[in-house]
Amino acid sequence: MNNKRIVGVIDRLRKLEKKIPRNFSENDRMNAESYMARLKSGKGFVRGLIERQADFTDMSLGKSTLDYSGCEVIAVYNLLWKYRGGELVTPLPELIETFEADGILYAGRFGVSPRSIRDYLKGRGIEVNYTEDEGDFDLLGEFCDHFILTVMNDRDDIFRQIHTFYISKEEGRLIAHNAGSKMRYYTVSEVIGALKGGRAKGLSLIAVKE
Repeated sequence: MNNKRIVGVIDRLRKLEKKIPRNFSENDRMNAESYMARLKSGKGFVRGLIERQADFTDMSLGKSTLDYSGCEVIAVYNLLWKYRGGELVTPLPELIETFEADGILYAGRFGVSPRSIRDYLKGRGIEVNYTEDEGDFDLLGEFCDHFILTVMNDRDDIFRQIHTFYISKEEGRLIAHNAGSKMRYYTVSEVIGALKGGRAKGLSLIAVKE
């Protein structure tokens, strides 16, 4: 299956999910409490980019925990934080609520559709370049400054899950956040090649110019 078909199936699941009545109000209340506790204590959280998704066992996305399926929401949070120059634009619990209403898959257990992220950023008035063609990734990587990349962890097995993360650009080099790497890369292809022992495959790329 090509990327467009894979992402299309994912997005159809998103649209089906929106038709199912869900009430996550209790989760949302607990998320707000956990988030405020983190801000007050400083433990496991700073006012900056989120690098360790595994720390977020105390917050939920639908019926799942953020440490398991929250990579897309974290990627959006990171992009907004960096794009706005280190300003906290939208608190994490508010982002979670937004995607619970539009975009979560299988009540949150499978995360968020890449196209839902694209639509959300456009709705905030951010000019978004979006592609599901890997041939365009490096060109966008050269001319844009902020990225959200979605990859299959194994190019031959979709059931080994997908991962989504934010990539910043500093002095012309790309830095992946919440992706288990602190290396700096010249191209998006290099970022993908460094993941999962070279087994990863790019599915979609959101690119935003400064």
